Amino acid sequence: MSGSLLVHLVMSSGFGNHSLWILATYTSVPTQFPEFSMVLMLDDIQVGYYDSETNRVMKIGGGGEKGAELDLGHFALNVIQKMMMSMRMRLDIVRKQLNLTSPGVYAQQRMVVCEVQEDGQPDFIMSRDGANGHDADIIHCNTTHFLYAGGDGWDFQLDTMRQMYLQTLYTNIYLPLCTLTLRRLLESEKHLVLRRVRPRLRLLSQPGGGGAQITCLATDFYPRHINLTLLRDGEPVDEDQMTVGSVLPNGNGLYQLRKTLVVDEEELQRKHKYTCAASHLSLDNRLDVSWRAESFRSFRVHVISAPVVLMVAAILLLVLMMKMRKRSGTEGISMETQESPGADT
Repeated sequence: MSGSLLVHLVMSSGFGNHSLWILATYTSVPTQFPEFSMVLMLDDIQVGYYDSETNRVMKIGGGGEKGAELDLGHFALNVIQKMMMSMRMRLDIVRKQLNLTSPGVYAQQRMVVCEVQEDGQPDFIMSRDGANGHDADIIHCNTTHFLYAGGDGWDFQLDTMRQMYLQTLYTNIYLPLCTLTLRRLLESEKHLVLRRVRPRLRLLSQPGGGGAQITCLATDFYPRHINLTLLRDGEPVDEDQMTVGSVLPNGNGLYQLRKTLVVDEEELQRKHKYTCAASHLSLDNRLDVSWRAESFRSFRVHVISAPVVLMVAAILLLVLMMKMRKRSGTEGISMETQESPGADT
């Protein structure tokens, strides 16, 4: 149940929607790291960091002065501190339930996501807890519905009164606060999260294994959501016939995605037309690039192995040496013929 909800949340953060992610960690014993730390992400951009040592939300990305304080208001700070206390208590419960009495560092983690939607659907918030490397429970809430689901094998099932309390808390405090913070950050960081960067589209063909590897590659696009399709003679190639990668960061704030199809020599000889097509928020129309194997022979690259090259070189060298010796012998006979009359005189 909780896993499917998380997948839904990740997939629903699509075109036109924006989300605020809070990733928090609480550790059980003193370490070189703060007892409690938290990262704030606006969509896929890190915008803030908080820890219990500084008790301040610091700006770590986006516009403005990096390292300056990110003003979320006193009420937001109170909620963050309440989160730290609840995670501390949750970890104590987990350690008792799992009989974790041996010395060591134990961690309680929480992920909170809220999303504002531009398609008329209500805003929602989700909170998910995990401890000792396992999922604990999940809360999913919007203005009309509340859902609580406990993790498998965990004793965090709540009674009706506790669930009613959490529904009131999430509906009237956490959801409005999270979406308000999200909208403020959208306004201050709109030059980043609302930007549209067109993808660079390439169709790569590489011989190998008696056939070819055809790759549809889109790079340097933002936002990360893209519809990338490989077509054969105008018809989409089934996903299960290809190796489909994940959307990956380029390292420059942009993204890339590739899909690869392996075809044999027989299919290449049919001279299909392959097209890489992309639809993206930055594009008014579909972007595509095509390739056709006009001649399989011209497409193939013949590689001569190193032993063959060495053998051919040795033969050529031997022939050259024989020619040189033959020429040297011929010149020697000629000189002796010319000199012999001189000896007689």
